[in-house]
Amino acid sequence: MENKMEEISSQRKLEALEENGTFIRKDGKTFLQLDCENAKELSMKWGEKLYPFTKTGKKWILELPFSTAVNYVQICVDGQEVLSPELPIAHGYGRPYNYIELPDEDGLFELRDVPHGTLTQEFYKSKISDNWEKLILYLPPCVPSAGLPVLYLQHGFGESEISWSTTGKVNILMDNLIAAGKIKPFAIVMGNGMVKQRIDGKLKLNRALYGQMLVEEILPMLEKKYQFGGSKEKRGMAGLSMGSVQTTRIICEHPELFSEVGIFSGFLRDRIVGDEEHDGIVPKSCGQSYLKAMDDEAFNTYFHTFFRCIGDEDWFLPRFLEEDEIIQTKGVRETRKIYHGGHDWNVWRPCFADFAQMIFR
Repeated sequence: MENKMEEISSQRKLEALEENGTFIRKDGKTFLQLDCENAKELSMKWGEKLYPFTKTGKKWILELPFSTAVNYVQICVDGQEVLSPELPIAHGYGRPYNYIELPDEDGLFELRDVPHGTLTQEFYKSKISDNWEKLILYLPPCVPSAGLPVLYLQHGFGESEISWSTTGKVNILMDNLIAAGKIKPFAIVMGNGMVKQRIDGKLKLNRALYGQMLVEEILPMLEKKYQFGGSKEKRGMAGLSMGSVQTTRIICEHPELFSEVGIFSGFLRDRIVGDEEHDGIVPKSCGQSYLKAMDDEAFNTYFHTFFRCIGDEDWFLPRFLEEDEIIQTKGVRETRKIYHGGHDWNVWRPCFADFAQMIFR
């Protein structure tokens, strides 16, 4: 019965797509339609390839070259990249970015007539970064925050604290999973791992600071205010890509704080250090010393869940497979999964959906 309802829900979304002025569906194909009457030329960049629109009257129309749910695109007007107000805007690749969203197969990321949680912004002045920091919190519906478990959830390089709740739609997923009885409610804290540290009046990227900020500032501040978490058994941490490195390092250095771990399209070793693009301030090499925590025989007793996953078309898959040997050599017990897809939200969304149903059981 539940599968039938999801099928009907997805079909309704497809019908809604046909009625949307931005999208047209015909013969099983999806077309993007934009208003840009005065443009001489219009194209869409997806990946590294340009796809030209065709002008029909006052509209420009393009058959979409993809059918995946989440797709970052750039609209080019007369050769100039622009942000289109007709498409959703997220934060990716270090800046605001348009994306196109199509119906997902199971409908878990679409709005349903269920109780909805809240997204809350928190601001604080960090003594560690000497800068104002912003956090996004998801609080589940119909329950007080006091006593809830909490997951500290990190984004990837070039993204920000809003990424999991915009492109990732983690709040919509949580609402639907809670309403379906598939998970117990828990809170989520999403911080900005692209830390800008103020030094001599200038802001420089220093993402290595995030672990210290989380442990010394964010966690105690929020858990005091909202009364969630409060113990290892009620805390988890997860992250994608760069956020997976931050997760690995933090849980290895502070296994006493967390009981659930998620490493999405992720790494055990920090491989993006030492250049100006990825580090405004090059951190002192720790020689991956935090991984020595996995040598402790007690390591497997620290966590209820240790989930590591990646897409089968991810360009970092060779590194992931290399790190299988680290896991095996150190005897770490994990749940490991390979999804179909690349280094993008079409993998990270189902990664989180599966992980959310494993933790805080």
